[in-house]
Amino acid sequence: MLLAALAAAWQPSKAFASDEETQFWLNTIVTGGLSEDTTLTIDGTQRWRKEEEGSDQRTIRVLVEQQVGDAARVGGGIGVFETGGLTEIRLAQQAVFTPGRFELRTRLEERFFDSADRMELRLRQRVQYNQPIAQGWRGTAGVEWLGIMQSRNSDEGASTDQWRFQTSIVHSLGENLDIGAIYWLVIFPRAGLPSRTNHIPQAVVTYRF
Repeated sequence: MLLAALAAAWQPSKAFASDEETQFWLNTIVTGGLSEDTTLTIDGTQRWRKEEEGSDQRTIRVLVEQQVGDAARVGGGIGVFETGGLTEIRLAQQAVFTPGRFELRTRLEERFFDSADRMELRLRQRVQYNQPIAQGWRGTAGVEWLGIMQSRNSDEGASTDQWRFQTSIVHSLGENLDIGAIYWLVIFPRAGLPSRTNHIPQAVVTYRF
């Protein structure tokens, strides 16, 4: 039922202008402890797009995090992004602080693209609020800013890459398995042009070992 509802929401609207796009993402996550304070997370995503918006994308990411206090953890990882025969290799380092129900994340990414002039450096700052709803149910809402500190193109300077707004609902099917539905509103500022907007429903399956 969850997948059917998301698929229905994904259907393109004729009212969408060329600067407004729709995708659908399916995300599978496996996560668990390597030791008492160290966590491994492997996540893979299939991202479907309308043909006129570009090729579908497949991603695989691995992240290792270390708890460094009651409300803080640090980590890093690597990801591979395949889009229409082109590859991005992405390294990432992050710090997460969780005061109460808030989660504050700072992430730095080094992005290596096929045929790019140089490595791209991107900074991401996210604030998320987590809210229990009922037994076995929880919701989140958040906003994230993504800024280019060094562009992959040598003739381009720093800029805002995108803003991401998200809300989600997650249901625990048992001690080790969650399913969730997320809606993303992603805004790409463009100098001299209207911002480009993506509407992205996403289904997520998470297994904990």
